[in-house]
Amino acid sequence: MSRNSRWLISAIACLATAGCFWETPDSSFDTASDAIDAGLVYKGWIPGWLPHDAVELREVHNIDTSASELSFEIPGARSLKLPDDCKPIAYAQTVPAIIQRRWWPSEEALRTEYRFFKCDADAAGYVFVGLRNDGKRVVHWRTYGR
Repeated sequence: MSRNSRWLISAIACLATAGCFWETPDSSFDTASDAIDAGLVYKGWIPGWLPHDAVELREVHNIDTSASELSFEIPGARSLKLPDDCKPIAYAQTVPAIIQRRWWPSEEALRTEYRFFKCDADAAGYVFVGLRNDGKRVVHWRTYGR
């Protein structure tokens, strides 16, 4: 294989990988206001019920599948107010988040440290919320069936 052919194949591989990267962008914000100002609530990647005092937001979404994952902290003694359509469920009734980032809780942590809710689906097949037992950390994900 010629040097030019190897270079061309490498360039195509890099472009293909970059295209996939841009379809699944990651965002992080210090405050809910920062996320709102960036348009992520308006675009639907972060739910409109996001507490205005939420901090340490981490978000990832896939443009093609509408799958998304969000994690944030709730400071102080404030309780989370979910929409009325979000109903309590057991962890075993959830569908796993599919994107998986380092900031996402491990399966063991989710299973043992969180309470779960299933909400009416929007652009994805399933919408779930996990609230850590201390009430301080929230995870929200939209996914599709296995």
